[in-house]
Amino acid sequence: MEIQLLVVLLGGILLGLTSFFVVSKGLAFATTGVAHAMFGGIALAVAVGVNPQIGGFTFGLLMGIGMHVFGRRLPQDAVIGLTFSFLMSVGAIALRFYRGYANLLWSYMFGNITLATPSSASVLLVLFVVVSTLLLKFRSTIQLYMFNEEIAAAERIPIRAYDAVIMLTITLIIIFTLRVFGSILTSSMAVVPALISFMLFGGFWFSLLMSAFISVLLSTTGYALAYLLDLPFGAITTTLSFLSFVMVWVLRMRKVWLKV
Repeated sequence: MEIQLLVVLLGGILLGLTSFFVVSKGLAFATTGVAHAMFGGIALAVAVGVNPQIGGFTFGLLMGIGMHVFGRRLPQDAVIGLTFSFLMSVGAIALRFYRGYANLLWSYMFGNITLATPSSASVLLVLFVVVSTLLLKFRSTIQLYMFNEEIAAAERIPIRAYDAVIMLTITLIIIFTLRVFGSILTSSMAVVPALISFMLFGGFWFSLLMSAFISVLLSTTGYALAYLLDLPFGAITTTLSFLSFVMVWVLRMRKVWLKV
């Protein structure tokens, strides 16, 4: 149970940080695309008898690379829709020839807290250290890049490199949280915490920290409710996240955007 809680905490922090950049850069559809593309890879891996994590990781990475490479020359939402629908179709075709027990697939779609292991906690901890280090080391240039890419380019900040690193980081966080959080919850937690944070708080770094805090609060509360009520962790936390957003929006009735 301690490992499960640790994974929920680390996953919550990482998805909260991801949420800040996803909402600020308009990448919500991209996170959904990665999560659903991974589901196709997991399905293919199950069908051919390979470790599902390998299939999910490969397809998720292909999705992230595809969005970065083609997103500069084509409308990004079109690239996302085209790529993830193709990758999911590959998995669906493979499953057509599979005759085994495929219940594991639904765990990846809706999340399964019992899949949390010491190794998954270790990976998330490493990711947290890397992301925190990058944020601290490049804090001034990141803030400029987020708010005005033209000025950032004039200051000789490598915009394309920043785009690539952010997309790769978001992809890796989704890849390594999907097993426990599931595709549905991962997509939700990559958006909702920042939306709530932007409505309630101002300032770049404070909004970022509060996005992570809100994500952890939602994750741990969902975990507690799932344990007490014997409900699926992913489903109850996704529901809780949506209701929390609606409640804050109704109470504040303000535009959802980051205030400097």
